[in-house]
Amino acid sequence: QTRGNDFYLLETAALQTVPIEDTTLTPKKYLEEFDIFFGKICENMSEAKELLNKKKKKTFMKTFEAISGLFTTNFMQLSTKGKALLEIQNPENIFEGGIDITIKVGQGKYFDVTSLSGGEQTLVALSLIFSIQEYKPYAFYILDEIDAALDKKNTGLLANLLKKYILKGQYIIISHNDEIISNADTLYGISMNNGISKIVSLDLNEDKLQTNVNTNNPGDDLSSPASLEIVNK
Repeated sequence: QTRGNDFYLLETAALQTVPIEDTTLTPKKYLEEFDIFFGKICENMSEAKELLNKKKKKTFMKTFEAISGLFTTNFMQLSTKGKALLEIQNPENIFEGGIDITIKVGQGKYFDVTSLSGGEQTLVALSLIFSIQEYKPYAFYILDEIDAALDKKNTGLLANLLKKYILKGQYIIISHNDEIISNADTLYGISMNNGISKIVSLDLNEDKLQTNVNTNNPGDDLSSPASLEIVNK
């Protein structure tokens, strides 16, 4: 939208681009030619916008459906509450609304995610985060006390899920929970002695391997399945 001198400048610039052979045309004729020329531009822009929207919708739905399936699978591994679903608020015009998270339980009952406890909401959020990570993985992640609101049982389920995703990327997890810590490869902590802080590290893989060697007899084969199982614990 333009006004005053701005419109005059726009009109003058546009008229200079109109392919008119007869330079003796009246100003009225120039404006008519301009209207035709401008109409074609608008039509082309409308077609381009429609094509862009179709491609945008197709790409969005492909991503949404993939992440939605992974989200449902992850939640079922973390919770027995029910089946978590991602639902588009406005299916007719997907970009005019948002996305809802609902929990489906037995007998066709549904719960909104806001009605869940703090720990259950944490499991929902983690299920979604890991589903996005699986769809488009990155090499490096930092998770800060994601288990703070979880009880021991749910923390164990989270630890099992982390085992799956740790194979696909590098994770730094800040936690005070034994269930999470025991599944780590390397531990880092801060120890204070006489007012001086010191960084302490522990390679759990080496520690587990040493435990495995000490608990086997000299004649045991360390490549046996039983020995490997101890190393993995």
